[in-house]
Amino acid sequence: MTKKVRRTPKQQLTRKQRSRLQEERRIQRILLWGVGTVAVLIVGILGYGVVAEQIIEPREPVAIVDETPITTAEFKARVKFQRLQLQNQLGYLYQQQQTMAQESGSGGESMQQYFQQQINNLQSQLAAENAQALGEQVLDQMIQEELVRQEAERRDITVSAEEVQGAVHENFGYNPDATPVPTPDSPLTSTESLTTAESAAAPTPTRMTESDFRELYNRYMQEGLRPLGISEQEYRSWMKVSLLREELQADMKEQLPQEAEQVKLQFLSVSDEERAQELAERLDSGEDFEVIAEELNADEESPGASSELDWLPQDTLADRLNEDIAATVFELEVGEHTEPLKLGEESQALYIFQVTGHEERELSESILDQQAQARFQSWLDAQQSLVERKSIAGKVPTEP
Repeated sequence: MTKKVRRTPKQQLTRKQRSRLQEERRIQRILLWGVGTVAVLIVGILGYGVVAEQIIEPREPVAIVDETPITTAEFKARVKFQRLQLQNQLGYLYQQQQTMAQESGSGGESMQQYFQQQINNLQSQLAAENAQALGEQVLDQMIQEELVRQEAERRDITVSAEEVQGAVHENFGYNPDATPVPTPDSPLTSTESLTTAESAAAPTPTRMTESDFRELYNRYMQEGLRPLGISEQEYRSWMKVSLLREELQADMKEQLPQEAEQVKLQFLSVSDEERAQELAERLDSGEDFEVIAEELNADEESPGASSELDWLPQDTLADRLNEDIAATVFELEVGEHTEPLKLGEESQALYIFQVTGHEERELSESILDQQAQARFQSWLDAQQSLVERKSIAGKVPTEP
């Protein structure tokens, strides 16, 4: 017969006890919810920080060029590249300075000072306190490059992959078309002439083979750029836009007038107003300019100078002298001269210009280059209305 177990009846909670138990459970739930909420907030904040740092901020523009953004990531990569370039220059200057220190002779001290000035300048650019200034320079360059890209596309100007490769070769000092110096199969003997051996190597020598270039290039990519987060594609895109800039400038040069009205001048220069007036009167009386110039150059008591300016158009002459003098000179006939003139209010010297030639003629290459550069700069200045700049505060790397 099974023995019956006697159970103690469950004690009923009083109303007060039930109320207290419910309150304790409610507090526990609040605490659990609070801890969970804080945990979610912490994870969210940390997650947002990672997202902001790795996704949002890199995509934020530091400038917008005609609706094309220059992102923070692109900007940071370019600043790092610029710092690497400056550090490479600094290392080269250190080597040159050490080499100069080991050499003796006249001029060594002045060269040491020159190298030290260059070193100080580079160190200043790389200093953390000047990071903002360097960043602004880099941003200016990137804005110009984007403007060039867009204008080149409008003008249907392109650069081939082969041209980019050629620029890379040049940047690393490699010339694939140069003929290497042949290496003798055996050392020179006492009966062989060194001159004869050298004359046998008439082709232009090169210090770098294709294998040498490849090794140097790959090492630069792997050890120089990759640690900075810079890809080979980015590096080549910078080389490409440099070539596009050259092509755009060349296109602008071709569109310039190839001929212009020009003058050829000779002039006398003295610092004394009375002497200048005397020279002008002698020219008025018909004395030969060359005779007066020789006399002026030989006079040690009242020194002066004479020289000439080759064929120049009016705008170039205005840049070299000033607009008023250029306008005056272009109104003169061949053989006529100006009154004594000063180049500016602060100028101490007085000049007498005589026209020796005045005609329509082809512009020289140097003048065309100057005009093309001026036109390119004017074009860049005009494009600034398409640029919206953002703040780069806190976005400029200070490494490497």
